[in-house]
Amino acid sequence: MSEFILEAVRCKNCGSGLTVEVNDNIVYCSSCGSGFEQIDGEMKDIEINFAAAAVRSEGELIYKPFWLLNTTINITEREASGNFIKNLFGGSNDFTGGDILFYIPAFYCKIETMKNLSTKFTLKNPVASPQKYNSRLTGFAYGKEDAAKLAEFILISLEAEKSDVIKRFKYEIKINSYSILGIPFYDKKNGRFKDAVLGTDI
Repeated sequence: MSEFILEAVRCKNCGSGLTVEVNDNIVYCSSCGSGFEQIDGEMKDIEINFAAAAVRSEGELIYKPFWLLNTTINITEREASGNFIKNLFGGSNDFTGGDILFYIPAFYCKIETMKNLSTKFTLKNPVASPQKYNSRLTGFAYGKEDAAKLAEFILISLEAEKSDVIKRFKYEIKINSYSILGIPFYDKKNGRFKDAVLGTDI
C-alpha cells in the first residue's frame, strides 16, 4: 500500500509558509519577496516584481502573474510595405532587429484575452520601475516553455494583422532572461477584471 506524506511548502530563504495553488510551478514569498520556480522537485530562484496601480476603479485589488521575457529579435527576411516592426523596435527603415520586452500572462485565460493583454502591454511597455510588495501571487498556469511559444505567437500575430501584405517574414528570437511581474487587477466579480495599469477589461 502506497503512503502519501503531505509537507508544508516553505520559503528556503526565510522559512515562512508559502501559498501554493494546484499546478503552480512558481511560488512567491510575501514575507521576504523571494520567488521560486519548482523544477524537478527543487526550488530555483526566480525574480518576481510587481507593477504599481495607475488606474482607479471599484473592486478588490489583486495581482495576476505575467511572464516578462527580455528578448532580442533579429529579422532575417521580411518583405512588406508597413512599419509595424520598425515602430516596435523604435528604429529606422533600415532596421534589422532589436530588443523587445514581452508581457505574457502566466495565468489561465482565453486565447483572445491573452493576446489582447500581451499585445497592449508589449507595445506600451508601461511598467518602468517594478517594485517588491508583500502581496499574494498565485494562479500560475504557464511555464517558461509556454511563455516562449506565446511570445513568438504574439510576434507573428502582430505582423499577420498589419494592414500591409506580408510576402516573407523570417526571424530569430533570443530570450535573454525570464522574470515574473505581478500586474494589479480590480476584481469586478462574476469573472470580470480590470487591470490597474492600462485599464483593460477582461
